[in-house]
Amino acid sequence: MAKFSNRGAELVSFQLTHYKARPSDKNDPTNVELVKEREPGRTDYPFAIEANDANFMRRANSALYAIREFDDKGAHVVEYRWSDGTHAVTKTFRFTGEYLFNFGVSVTPPLPYRVAVGPGIRTLGPDEKDNQFIVTGNGVVQRDDSLKSISREKAGTLSIFPSVQYVGIQDNYFLTALRPEKSSGAILRAIDVPAVEKKEKRRELYAAVNAAPDGVVSGAAFFGPKEAKVVDRYGFEKTLQLGVFGIIARFFLAALLWLNKFTKNYGWAIIVLTLIIKLVLYPLQHKWLIGMKKMQKLQPKQEAIKAKYKKARTDPEQKQKMNMEMMKLYQQEGINPAGGCLPFVLQIPILWGFYGLLSHAIELRGAPFIFWIHDLSMKDPYYITPLLMTVTMFIQQAITPSTADPAQKKMFLIMPLVMGWIFKEFPTGVVLYWLMQNLLTIVQQLLMNKFTDPAAAPAELAKRT
Repeated sequence: MAKFSNRGAELVSFQLTHYKARPSDKNDPTNVELVKEREPGRTDYPFAIEANDANFMRRANSALYAIREFDDKGAHVVEYRWSDGTHAVTKTFRFTGEYLFNFGVSVTPPLPYRVAVGPGIRTLGPDEKDNQFIVTGNGVVQRDDSLKSISREKAGTLSIFPSVQYVGIQDNYFLTALRPEKSSGAILRAIDVPAVEKKEKRRELYAAVNAAPDGVVSGAAFFGPKEAKVVDRYGFEKTLQLGVFGIIARFFLAALLWLNKFTKNYGWAIIVLTLIIKLVLYPLQHKWLIGMKKMQKLQPKQEAIKAKYKKARTDPEQKQKMNMEMMKLYQQEGINPAGGCLPFVLQIPILWGFYGLLSHAIELRGAPFIFWIHDLSMKDPYYITPLLMTVTMFIQQAITPSTADPAQKKMFLIMPLVMGWIFKEFPTGVVLYWLMQNLLTIVQQLLMNKFTDPAAAPAELAKRT
């Protein structure tokens, strides 16, 4: 829902009616507003004119424009006109009820100017301001099908691009971008503005496209969500940056969207997907657990070899002989000592895929689960799920076979506490995934301890004979 002002012919409000500003608060029906709040007296709303002629710029952005509205071929057109006797400005906006709309600006006689959006993008709600995973106000530029994201904190005062496919401002979930059809390049411009709540300054970015030599700049503007099907449709798919393992995150997103058709709840969809992942990885994890049990059984023989080569730490020759004897023992028993790393290595891209998904996919923004969990993309407000995750990690360690020495075991006991401390700020959906992985691994280990205990094998064999 777009709202323009005839003062300056600027976009003063663009609300997304399908997205709420505070999705975790059911009593707050405020729509997401993609035009950032301004201090009183500022006139630099989206589609303001920036020009080298400061007097012309001030007049053009503060003048009252004449308005004409009409329908044309299924589109609603709004036209603004103003003239000071020296220059005439015309701004035209064409809407079709979608996130993408067309714009055109003309200044006659021509002079150097540009049309800008910014500064920044949307004002964060109270629940998002303290979230360290919400990154807002960064610049984005696509040239020759290559996307470049520019951090607002590290951005230079002025970045000039001779030609672009589009330029804009983004955060985790939303994007405002200009896609020029007629222009003379684009820029990203940084300013430092005083923060409203704090005395320190905050850096903000403007994205702008320059007018062509004849005084005309035109193209399409996008003000909308970075929803997968939306950005794919309009050609902004590269702005959906789901992290290092974005391909995996995209796959998980498609899977969760499909599962949600049946579960009607993304929390349960995450649980079902975790179960599917566990089943897929089961053969590898089962092989690893069997290997760990064999390694545990071999510990007395390993200790005997270590005792045989007491000087291995200081004598390279003895260390080499000890390693060769260890490898011979592993070969005799059919054990691959490095095989235990594979299940853990496979979990890393899956975990970070879920992290990228939950912290950037707008489809899960504001998605509730059960009880106190009102938003899977935000941290657990009471830290209950990170606490449960930590407890399950301790249980998992206690029942899983280990070949570590006592000193190493004490070090491993610290890991659940470290992981719990790190995960307490993570999106609840990520913690839910890891918690379910732990629970399923505990069940798997308990079943293995009951039915595949190597110590019970000799006794069972004696009964049979």
